[in-house]
Amino acid sequence: MPFLWVASALLVLVLLQRWIHTHLHGLILLVTGNPDLALYIYAIVLFPGVLLHELSHWVTAKLLGVRTGSLSVIPRRQADGSVQLGYVEYYRGKTLDPVRESIIGGAPLIVGTLVILLISLKIFDVTRLAAAVQTGQVDAVTLALTDFFDTPLVMLWIYLIFAISNGMLPSASDRRAWPAFIAAMLLLTGLLYLLGLTDEVASGLAGPATSMFEYLGIAFSVAIGIDSLFMILLASLEAIAGRLKGVKVVYGPGDGAN
Repeated sequence: MPFLWVASALLVLVLLQRWIHTHLHGLILLVTGNPDLALYIYAIVLFPGVLLHELSHWVTAKLLGVRTGSLSVIPRRQADGSVQLGYVEYYRGKTLDPVRESIIGGAPLIVGTLVILLISLKIFDVTRLAAAVQTGQVDAVTLALTDFFDTPLVMLWIYLIFAISNGMLPSASDRRAWPAFIAAMLLLTGLLYLLGLTDEVASGLAGPATSMFEYLGIAFSVAIGIDSLFMILLASLEAIAGRLKGVKVVYGPGDGAN
């Protein structure tokens, strides 16, 4: 069940991120009326997540002994109309295997999830809120939500989770080595099966894997909850701005961000 929840939550996060990136940019463009200014304001809003994303790539590459080049968090509009908020250069020579490249590509998701998890557990104590929801008692949920929003600097922490959750998902270039990595894992699984070791390995990993997916579920659930609130806010602000200015943003298939 934890695995199924994490897989479902990750899909929801991908869909939420696409919508938020598109409509956040659209809202700022609607308000400013200046595409260049809108691009930079959009990048500033998401800057903590972009910075964490690129630093995760860079630090992971360094730790794995991969030579790196330049790092940028300056937004650039791509030829297809999408927006690249940042990038890290690292050298994909013959010595860079799919395992290390996959880890580098997935580093922002790992680091971002850990940061959201730390904020959720250490700052917001979301386990208490989850326990209150499970009771089904309105008074307990109301009290837990009151404590949640009474957290010092609550809006700052909520904003950080929003920015990080919308900057941690791997881009298409980050996922380039994943097919080779998955193929290698399937080959390893097949080898273990032929050797009759699958049950032994599975029993040894069952406990740690369950705990890991439970923590992932907490982090992704918090990210979905906060992203959903921002989705409602962005949709409302876009509708109000469009009505006041008498115009609206028309989104095409090329809209979005990397």
